[in-house]
Amino acid sequence: MRELIQLAKLQREANALFSLLSKKVLDTEEVTWQQVLILEHIGDGPKTMGDISKAVDLSYSTTSGLINRLEQEKLVRRFRDKTDRRIVWVSLTDRIFDWEGMELDDPQVISSLHALHESFSQKKELTS
Repeated sequence: MRELIQLAKLQREANALFSLLSKKVLDTEEVTWQQVLILEHIGDGPKTMGDISKAVDLSYSTTSGLINRLEQEKLVRRFRDKTDRRIVWVSLTDRIFDWEGMELDDPQVISSLHALHESFSQKKELTS
């Protein structure tokens, strides 16, 4: 039980750090880790909603909701296939490309990332 409580505390720290990073890097606090996985998946080119759903292992409707919020943040755009209107494609907007190559240089964030990584590594060794 003690390990479970420690893991829950680490999860809380990771979530807080993720919120801080998303605020600094994406200029929004509204992006979840699932949405970051979606952004990564479509980073090399447009993908269909079905492809994205499978890649992030979420239902189509959940993925659609996450993409709705990414659209509201103007991070992605949806468009219909020209030959089959049932197919919906999702691509990154130019707003994402403004962040490419951006370096995170906040010492506090970097220190927090290292500490969190160290904590996870120690917990992993304990549970192995």
